[in-house]
Amino acid sequence: MQTLKRNIVIALLPLFLAACQNLQQPNPTEMRTAAATSTEETRHSPEASIGNSEVANQTSALTTESALGYDDLWKRIRDGFQLHAHYSHPNVVKYIQNYSTQQRYFDLLQNRASPFLFEIVEEIERRGLPLEFALLPMVESTYNPNAYSRQHAVGLWQFVGATGSSFGLQQDWWFDGRRDPLASTDAALDYLEQLYKLFDADWLLAIAAYNTGDGNLRRAIRRSEEEEINFWTLNLPGETEAHVPKLLALSAIIADHDAWDIELKPLANEPVLRAVEIGTQIDLSQAARLAEIEYEQLRALNPGYLQWATHPNQPQEMLLPFENAALLESALIGIDKHDLLTWDRYEIKPGDTLGAIARKLNTRVDILQTFNSLIGSRIRAGESLLIPRTNDPELLASAPRVATKRTRQLPQVPEHYKVRNGDNLWVIARRFQLHSIEIAAWNQIPVEELLQPGQILDLSYALKSKIKEPDVQPSDRAAFYVVQRGDSMDAIASRFGIGLQKLLLWNQLQIDDLIFPGQELQVIPESLGN
Repeated sequence: MQTLKRNIVIALLPLFLAACQNLQQPNPTEMRTAAATSTEETRHSPEASIGNSEVANQTSALTTESALGYDDLWKRIRDGFQLHAHYSHPNVVKYIQNYSTQQRYFDLLQNRASPFLFEIVEEIERRGLPLEFALLPMVESTYNPNAYSRQHAVGLWQFVGATGSSFGLQQDWWFDGRRDPLASTDAALDYLEQLYKLFDADWLLAIAAYNTGDGNLRRAIRRSEEEEINFWTLNLPGETEAHVPKLLALSAIIADHDAWDIELKPLANEPVLRAVEIGTQIDLSQAARLAEIEYEQLRALNPGYLQWATHPNQPQEMLLPFENAALLESALIGIDKHDLLTWDRYEIKPGDTLGAIARKLNTRVDILQTFNSLIGSRIRAGESLLIPRTNDPELLASAPRVATKRTRQLPQVPEHYKVRNGDNLWVIARRFQLHSIEIAAWNQIPVEELLQPGQILDLSYALKSKIKEPDVQPSDRAAFYVVQRGDSMDAIASRFGIGLQKLLLWNQLQIDDLIFPGQELQVIPESLGN
């Protein structure tokens, strides 16, 4: 019966979408437009007696007031769509038909987006932009803030380093704003607004330029023989030709999800997270303990932090559920700031040895080796070591969770794992300190597989690897390579003629992990690895 209903809807799709285009636009959009017009008129009026900040507050109040009438965030998003006129294009219809059979895909997207979606919608609506943009990270990254592309684009909105920097995203050893969902949203919307102005106030062209770059789009426009610039007739890379209709197709389905038998779980039209300003650097495991939240969840909600602690300078805030935010704020009252950081960073000096550093800093060589992923005693001047501030065995027992090494802990890895709601390979790999690539290969499924609750995954290979000798052993013959500026794991693997997966596994890295100049990687020649 469901199949028959879907076939009928697909057959009538062009007529159905065309009818939708003629519907009256909802009041919230009109209110945003009216608010923006009012603001513009006030700003330029010679009789204006209020400052720009007050105007912004009034505009924000109007937007907030318009949002109060919604119980469901999805309804608010649908009412803010502005690109309906393009939903019936044949290239969009093709993707609608494809997406409309992918309930598990929408379940994954909802699970990943839900912590941050309210704030993203608020910012898009505040600017008066099409709320289709709230779905753009679905196409860019499937709402994964740790997504990493072959072109080295990172985060929900897939910024490459240079573009991210040009829009103010902080990127250093401690923090990557491209991975921060809220910081990257501000930058992405700034970028889209800039592209909209560059390309004749055409949102389709702006979205295309966001994907392929404004230079590539300009060249495609110059090559076009059409008198009027039209996204649908431009000769663009295949990825970009698909990118825009994918966004429009997702929007069309969410605009009337019942017609496509796609279930959208109700999302409360309210924030689920609150920012807590620490005011100093804090160990993330300490913050998790004080906030009474799982360490893995805290990291998932604050993916911009790359190391075991917040930034020494800024940012030093974290997003937490309201209850945990209140617990953290209470715990921070009167606490000594020195108790918030259980690790120091030590820069290796010429002539230093691990033994001398251990004696100087009241720790042990084996602790330095374990928590810095060191094989033997090889260290290099100018690099840094993580130094635990204590030898307390209880505290050190939790340290691998925040250290740079991802140590496989045998007792925590089950032989078989039953998939839960919201699980995906990346989440499961992080939970057990494994690699999603390994899990996928062992279970003979694609790494991007959408997992079904109740599905059983075989993780026995991880248990065997603790007993069985690995294919390649560390040795003096193994080459070491120091990462240079601009390097990527893919480029390094190609340079040394080895498989990317082998390089990742040998260095206990995942494909979406960042590498940084000065980092030392072990490179195993193919002759040793076979």
